[in-house]
Amino acid sequence: MPEVSVIIPSFNCADYIAGSIDSVLRQTLQDFEIIVVDDGSADDTRRVIDRYLVDPRFRYVHQPNCGLPGARNTGARAARAPYLAFLDADDALDAGALEKMWTALARSEACWCVIDLLKVCGAKSEMRKTQVPAGNLFYGILRDDFIRRGMFLRRDVFMAVGMYDEEMKNREDWDLNIRMLERGKAFVYVPEPLYLYSWREGSITTGNPAKMLFYTERVLRKHHKRLADAGDALAAKLYAENLWELARKHFYGSRNIRKALACMRESFIYDMSLRRLLHPVFHQFQRLVTS
Repeated sequence: MPEVSVIIPSFNCADYIAGSIDSVLRQTLQDFEIIVVDDGSADDTRRVIDRYLVDPRFRYVHQPNCGLPGARNTGARAARAPYLAFLDADDALDAGALEKMWTALARSEACWCVIDLLKVCGAKSEMRKTQVPAGNLFYGILRDDFIRRGMFLRRDVFMAVGMYDEEMKNREDWDLNIRMLERGKAFVYVPEPLYLYSWREGSITTGNPAKMLFYTERVLRKHHKRLADAGDALAAKLYAENLWELARKHFYGSRNIRKALACMRESFIYDMSLRRLLHPVFHQFQRLVTS
């Protein structure tokens, strides 16, 4: 049995997936299996994959398109190892990533591993660090998804918390992170950029800002609103703050005035904050004074 199952979901990533697979094959920890889940690709993904099938550690699963969370779950169900590592088909791992994450979990009682990432955009790169907040981590994750990457988990724990929500076609990581912390699943933090995230125009995460806003609101209603309606005063405050930020993005980004006003209204219902109400006026005043 392998020690780690590396799950690579792919949708029309024939031009990138070889780099992702090769980064796994270069790992210092070689006790793994690779499961590529082809999520209904219409490109040459299968042709690219064929040359890897001679390796007994390699498996290929094809399914009708159901989205990234569903493809990840398919890989997790097929996995044989006690540890899961999720790698997107256009990204890559640092050569020591699996060994460092596996070692960190094996030496602790934690359920998952949190790391930093390196955002790569053409010839430029930028390190994005996980900023673990002080105090209660559950309320910290409700305030903001501070986890840059949490893609290495114990398989039994991942299954126990319900895996990825397949209805979350975006912001699925934030949703999972909230559920992990709400259920008391401790993580260990390895402060190294072990995940290489390739930013490209038109990808799942960058190609549709309106979709990002839609699923951000869905996460807020699934978790923040549920807790607020159950009487959690701090969750209500955090729900209001996130709704206000969502209103800003609808107003300044997508220019959706109707959605912006709706988010503002609900924000004040859950936390009538004078400071938040006067902030746009104060901001405009500052701009006038400094211009």
